[in-house]
Amino acid sequence: MIPVPSGVRLLASDLDGTLLLPDGSVGVRTREALDALRDSDLDLVIVTGRPPRWISPIVEMTGHRGVGIAANGGVVLDLADGRVTEIFPISRDDALASIERLRAVMPGVVFAVERSRPGGRLAPTGGSSYDDLDATLADATEFALGDGYTPRWPVPRETHVAPIEELVEHDDVVKILVRPGDGLDIDPEAFIRGGYAALDGLVEVTHAGFDDSLLEICAPGVSKATTLARVAAAEGHGALHVVAAGDGPNDLPMLAWAGTSYAMANAHPDVIDIATHVLPPNSEEGVAQLIDALLAESERDPFSAKG
Repeated sequence: MIPVPSGVRLLASDLDGTLLLPDGSVGVRTREALDALRDSDLDLVIVTGRPPRWISPIVEMTGHRGVGIAANGGVVLDLADGRVTEIFPISRDDALASIERLRAVMPGVVFAVERSRPGGRLAPTGGSSYDDLDATLADATEFALGDGYTPRWPVPRETHVAPIEELVEHDDVVKILVRPGDGLDIDPEAFIRGGYAALDGLVEVTHAGFDDSLLEICAPGVSKATTLARVAAAEGHGALHVVAAGDGPNDLPMLAWAGTSYAMANAHPDVIDIATHVLPPNSEEGVAQLIDALLAESERDPFSAKG
């Protein structure tokens, strides 16, 4: 039995490695649990490091039409109408200072950016498949590559490529991605450690963990936690009313802020260390089991909207 507190009003869940199965899909049990959650008085907020351009298939697979937080807190989405409602961009000065610091300690790093603007719309999709996603029709986020940056996933042919200094000129950059360039031979742990040290006190820096040489930079003070706190407060919820589930280092601020936190059994060791409880792994749909427990507790709560 998964322990849950009383008085919960909001569940915040990461996507990859948490709510989603290892193949990126939504399990049958999870979809059933989400349907039941939607019919309850409990709120759900999806909180992910993904950019908005990768959200549409999740909306289709989960049926969630509430609030979404993307880009590690850099973007707030209204999933009912598929539009960006708020962004927290990195200033040009902070972006340039970050680039300079990283190049000074790790010459050969390369950069990419995620841009967004309020009112931008998500890429349309005819179903739950990423093959149906036409990112060229989205303007919720633009992915642009600095010179020398090789993306891990296919990008549209017309993707903008330019010197990174040019890409950060405008105040619409919600996330900067940093990788070792072809000439930089460095192991993932040293790369991540070096990036954190170089950017300490300047911007918010995180990573997804699991031996991936990728740093993700947001504006100072912007994280999954800060944006979730803002969204929760707008609904009248404080941290004690919130439970959160996650698996990666970019979830650490959110899990530390929430009144009760849940790490997936497959989570990064640092996440398991700080979490209040550990859920079954995402392969066993642990978040669905958490939702079932929350709904059962809500039915017993005399102060709930249905009580």
